[in-house]
Amino acid sequence: MKIFRVLLAVIMGSLGEESGCVRKMMLRTYVTQVTATDADDPTYGNSARVVYSILHGQPYFSVDPKTGVIKTALPNMDREVKEEYQVLIQAKDMGGQLGGLAGTTIVNITLSDVNDNPPRFSKSFFHLRVPESSALGSAVGRIKAHDLDIGRNAEVEYTIVPGDGGAMFEITTNEHNQEGIIILKR
Repeated sequence: MKIFRVLLAVIMGSLGEESGCVRKMMLRTYVTQVTATDADDPTYGNSARVVYSILHGQPYFSVDPKTGVIKTALPNMDREVKEEYQVLIQAKDMGGQLGGLAGTTIVNITLSDVNDNPPRFSKSFFHLRVPESSALGSAVGRIKAHDLDIGRNAEVEYTIVPGDGGAMFEITTNEHNQEGIIILKR
């Protein structure tokens, strides 16, 4: 019996830039399919009939015993809680009966990020002192928000709420460290 080893990075969901809703991973989402082959004669009894089972990886994933299709077994799995899973799959011939030969393979599954966390400031108020002698266009302060997401989903864009100094200041985002740089406008 041969078992094919599978290394897989699974994308559980993503958000488009314009999307306003978060898509959560659903129960029984298809992940991948493992395949085992048996050299026994398939026309003779159950010798070549392969049955799949999970030895390690429950309750997060399930495998269809006949097809080897691996699916999620829990709804709302979250990358921020646990990102990587290792699932041990067994394929056993003779229809899984006693005396059947078995082989195993490991499937590594990585959840990708969805934009499901808002950026948060470390404090509610930031107090900045701006000397009267500050030049127009100069940076007069920096603020930072943190987002638990990763990659593009963690990029922060800052804006000043209209009526709260928007005429006096503008804010830009430093792309390298995601800080908001407050600039004196007038």
